[in-house]
Amino acid sequence: MSVTREFRRGDGVTVITESGTGAGPCYVLVHGIGMGHRYFSGLADALARDGRVLALDLPGFGEAPEPDEPLSMRASGDYLAALLEAEDLHDVVLVGHSMGTQIVAEAAARHPERVARVVLIAPTVNPRERSVGMQALRLLQDESITKPKVMGLAVFTYLQAGPRWYFAKLGQMLDHHLEETLPDVARPTLVIRGEDDRISPRAWAQEVARLVPHARYVEVPGRGHETMVTAGEQVAMLVAAHAHGDRVGDEVRTPAEPDLPPAIVRGWWWATDYVYAGARQLAVLRPPWGLGRLRPSPRAWASGSRELPEVILLPGIYEHWTFLRPLGDALNAAGHRVRVVHGLGSNRRGISETSERLGRALARTRPPAAGRVVVAHSKGGLIAKQLLVTSGAAAAAAVEGASGGDAAAAAAAASAPADSTGAAAGATSASAPTATSTDGPPLGVIGIVAICTPFGGSRLARLVVDPSVRALMPSDETIVTLGRASSVNGRIVSVFGRYDPHIPDGSFLEGATNVRVPAVGHFRVLGAHETHAAVLDGVALLAQG
Repeated sequence: MSVTREFRRGDGVTVITESGTGAGPCYVLVHGIGMGHRYFSGLADALARDGRVLALDLPGFGEAPEPDEPLSMRASGDYLAALLEAEDLHDVVLVGHSMGTQIVAEAAARHPERVARVVLIAPTVNPRERSVGMQALRLLQDESITKPKVMGLAVFTYLQAGPRWYFAKLGQMLDHHLEETLPDVARPTLVIRGEDDRISPRAWAQEVARLVPHARYVEVPGRGHETMVTAGEQVAMLVAAHAHGDRVGDEVRTPAEPDLPPAIVRGWWWATDYVYAGARQLAVLRPPWGLGRLRPSPRAWASGSRELPEVILLPGIYEHWTFLRPLGDALNAAGHRVRVVHGLGSNRRGISETSERLGRALARTRPPAAGRVVVAHSKGGLIAKQLLVTSGAAAAAAVEGASGGDAAAAAAAASAPADSTGAAAGATSASAPTATSTDGPPLGVIGIVAICTPFGGSRLARLVVDPSVRALMPSDETIVTLGRASSVNGRIVSVFGRYDPHIPDGSFLEGATNVRVPAVGHFRVLGAHETHAAVLDGVALLAQG
């Protein structure tokens, strides 16, 4: 049995649906955009057996009438706190889903005296996807749209809200930066994510848990963004356990570092990594051969959709482009045209010099309208980052993005720096990269997907005699300088596995989109299907700008 009543403040009306018993915790459920209290029905029914449940229809959603103007997320948090005060509620458990997590976080951060614990389910908005286009794409990719129950609820509540109010609230949702509020949430927090949620990806959800001072993280297997609809009982168990003070889920380290296995397991991983690398090195012997000429790339790679970015494959040190052939085949199968850069040899030249060569190679042909994405392995990622810095792509994207323009188009329009002869070339010194583009041909590079790249260098490089490897030490001038060039990081997707024997300090890059895949190794990760999927997602993300 449930009862309803209204809370009014100004022209905003919230419909409260209360159920449960007076004993136990008090749960306040705050829905996401376009939704209402019915979206929480399964979860509310399960929690009602443990305590008191207040499920809300926020102003303009569900049964609540539409006010004149939408509140910002911060003002919505104050509004929620006023509702708690009017209801004389203390020590509540605030449970938010999707946009509701933004409102709940603001209320908990600004009015902690009313809150005992916080639950954030499928938090939004991922900073790298803070646009209408990317949110729409992720919604279409999420498995929730394949669930009849979810779609039925969604269509009903979206029609109740209407398009005008939905898009008015969407603007406030996208303008809000949840990551700036989270460090001020002092109450114990549980972050819950569906394993297959595309709107709230794992890297972002784990970052949410990391930013809250006292937070834990848990995933619900086989669920998407709708996890509390299709797994209401399971989510209720997690929420109730958290409300009663149990340690649910795991703490998140930066960036969700997994525990290392025993040394014997790591040794086995290392050995199999080199076996894979050896097998890929032998791939250079496969036909077609390039006797007396450059070795041709697969003919199929030259064809693909013109609506998708062209992919430039860039191998790491001691690697020929054939080392990345499985990845190139996967990208081409997804519709991308794939190009390789000839003339790099075993890629032992300095980062700056190789970046110049890459810039000259790209400048020789006009970029496609959809732009180019460099997909690089290991050292190749550093070379590509150097190119973004010296071409001015990073600065152009930052300026255009700050003014509300097309950051990807601005990055793609950047040109290779010109030397004294007018040829497209890179900066003469990696220690002083410029951020000034020229009037030369545009390179068309809209970003980088880097796999197992030592952005902070590798301390193991000091154990190798070869100067080309020692140049990857953390103290190397080029590594340090590129590390300081953080303005470019927003155009980079860094993909890495659970364990990389060559980069013990990892490939996490502050300000980039960081994706950990369930694979191991520095080389073997290249052949994992999960890596291929992460790279394709990264390219799509960069294409959206």
